[in-house]
Amino acid sequence: MQRKHVLAYLLFSFFLFFPLCSCFLSSNGELAKLVEQGRYEELERKTATMHTRSIDAFSLFYRSVALQQLDRGEDPFHVLNLYFGMANEDDEHLAEAHHLMCSLSYDPYKVVSSARWLEERALLEQEDAQGYYQALFMVGEKLEAERVFEEHLKDTIKPFAYAQMILGSSTDIQKLEQALSSLSLQQKLTLLQSVASGTVSQERAILLLSFATPLEQAFEGKAALVQVYHLLETLYGYADVRVQQRKYSTLAQNFR
Repeated sequence: MQRKHVLAYLLFSFFLFFPLCSCFLSSNGELAKLVEQGRYEELERKTATMHTRSIDAFSLFYRSVALQQLDRGEDPFHVLNLYFGMANEDDEHLAEAHHLMCSLSYDPYKVVSSARWLEERALLEQEDAQGYYQALFMVGEKLEAERVFEEHLKDTIKPFAYAQMILGSSTDIQKLEQALSSLSLQQKLTLLQSVASGTVSQERAILLLSFATPLEQAFEGKAALVQVYHLLETLYGYADVRVQQRKYSTLAQNFR
């Protein structure tokens, strides 16, 4: 009689567990398919609905991917932090999650932690190494940043990408001059415009102006000069030099 009860319990457990497992596999496969197809808005809605019922590591991972692709500010960073808090050490998405964290710049210490995890497992890719290098500079580990550059970036990174990386992290004027020296005038302008399009501290704006002001004499075409004037207007604004900011604002308007 007791054996019958045990058998009945095992059969009940199997039929209870199998649908739950199938549901998990189905959901996981469905979310992965949405990523493959680039349907990130649908992925965001799907994971939001899932989180009204329960929250788990795999749905958090896919939600962070969707939010990052949809450019939702700091949201993917916060969701990814929740994922790391819930994921097991053998989670199938763990390496992908660390790659994703290396591309997010909201907390350099998190980037360094993820990059080191990847480096220890020989999984560090060039894009990860770029984020790693910049994050190390931001947390003051300059010697470690130099090691990362020598081991992972020196022989593979292109001049524009290198200059972009240096301009976003270093305050060493000689290093910046060296990085920009191999770029064309248009590449320098494009790079400085890219940096100025975000929020720039007063100290960094003053540093960037030392590279931006010579462009006024270097360009001759009206269209290019308008771009230079707008760049100088923006940087002088961040540097809190209002007279110069108004000057270049007027020059840009007169050239229209």
